[in-house]
Amino acid sequence: MIEFNKYSGVSPNNEDVSLTIASGPVIIQDGKVLVVKHGDDTGWKFPGGKVRDDASPRETAQREAKEELDIVVALEGDPYVVAFTREKNGTQEYVILLHYRARIASGEPRPNRDVREFAWLPIDALPEDCMPNIKSAVSFFKCPGSESN
Repeated sequence: MIEFNKYSGVSPNNEDVSLTIASGPVIIQDGKVLVVKHGDDTGWKFPGGKVRDDASPRETAQREAKEELDIVVALEGDPYVVAFTREKNGTQEYVILLHYRARIASGEPRPNRDVREFAWLPIDALPEDCMPNIKSAVSFFKCPGSESN
């Protein structure tokens, strides 16, 4: 099984690169979004994790919600994709994040594997310590015509 976490690759210029592909649910309910902090993270993130070659991004988002918060989620519509590059240990890393609009199908969120804290944050007053993709994904999913209505 391959986990796409800093997976080795090569650029069109034959330079060493790495690739990370992660997926997770965006759960917006009653004007709030569900976010987590892992380990020693200082910023809020969506629940989620690295895609494995034996699972689709949708399956990954559902698996991670169960592993991290002990909830079952139903995913709605197409993903919101965030892609960026960054330098990591002298290697260019390509990162692809796939966020799916989701609703809790069963369970109540509680910290589980790898999560030290979770919160429901108001979508119209997100704190500064949210990762940049939080604000853009929330904005996407709360827009008219998106899957959040």
